[in-house]
Amino acid sequence: MANYYVASNSNNAEGPYSFEELEALYKEGKILSETLVCPEGGQEWLSFGRIYHLTKNTNRKSEEKETERQQKKRFVEFILDEREKKPAWVNEQEPLKITVEGLFQVVGAMTIIAGIVLFLINFYHHQFPLAFIYLLSGAFSCLGCFWCAKVLTLLQKIADKK
Repeated sequence: MANYYVASNSNNAEGPYSFEELEALYKEGKILSETLVCPEGGQEWLSFGRIYHLTKNTNRKSEEKETERQQKKRFVEFILDEREKKPAWVNEQEPLKITVEGLFQVVGAMTIIAGIVLFLINFYHHQFPLAFIYLLSGAFSCLGCFWCAKVLTLLQKIADKK
């Protein structure tokens, strides 16, 4: 940090003093805010109050920037930590297995959804018999797919016991 010279009552420059020393002199009442000070190597004499204000604001701004920088750093670390964490439903030991039973269940769910959508479309166009045919075909296709999935699951259990 810079050193400062203080203008004395006898038109002499005293110092050099560090900013902390000047601050202590100010608090003790030995210098006033109107007392002229000049930075070491400088040409311009300024009031201590102005230097004090500028220095404190600079320090405060640098502290605010440092605090903001720390907050951003903590946020980035938090995000990176969260990305590394696995959700509770992810099982590290067993990867996702695609089974025939699971495929039958997915197809069954899709058929009932398709049956409902086609039912609504035809019902809207006042084609009531066709709408109910689509709804029933979707429902029975869904039941058939879920029945096949259940049979395959039971057959798999029997095969595993042998």
